[in-house]
Amino acid sequence: MAVTPRESAIGALMNIVASAYPWKLGPARRLKLWSDVPAASRPACFLFEGGQETYSWSETALPKRIIEVKMFVYLNAKDPSIVGAALLNGVMDALDAAFAVSGGDLLLGRNTLNGTAYHCKIDGKALKDPGDLDGDALLIVPVKLVLP
Repeated sequence: MAVTPRESAIGALMNIVASAYPWKLGPARRLKLWSDVPAASRPACFLFEGGQETYSWSETALPKRIIEVKMFVYLNAKDPSIVGAALLNGVMDALDAAFAVSGGDLLLGRNTLNGTAYHCKIDGKALKDPGDLDGDALLIVPVKLVLP
């Protein structure tokens, strides 16, 4: 099967997320239930592509395709000496740094995922559950991939 532009961009996104944080599991493209990810396998990260995909047209005949990906992050916050919100903040800080525009993209002012996308960024509201009640911390981070 040939690699499509969408798959190239998702692969580049996976590389950025993989190097952003010391995951024990992932990032993986198949979302798993909490019950299928034991605490010893956390922090775990999954990229969920089941969101919306839209097309944006300009004056040219070529659309920009917008793929919405959600990063699901599961963390173990069962240790009472560790604040779950601090764990979530650490992951968010690492993701912010990983998605920062750098290198040749600085001239463009956008993260092109090494030329596989027009732009890739964390976009929208991140959902944070620090796991105060059950020790299962959850972070859902929306990512927007814009393809030419």
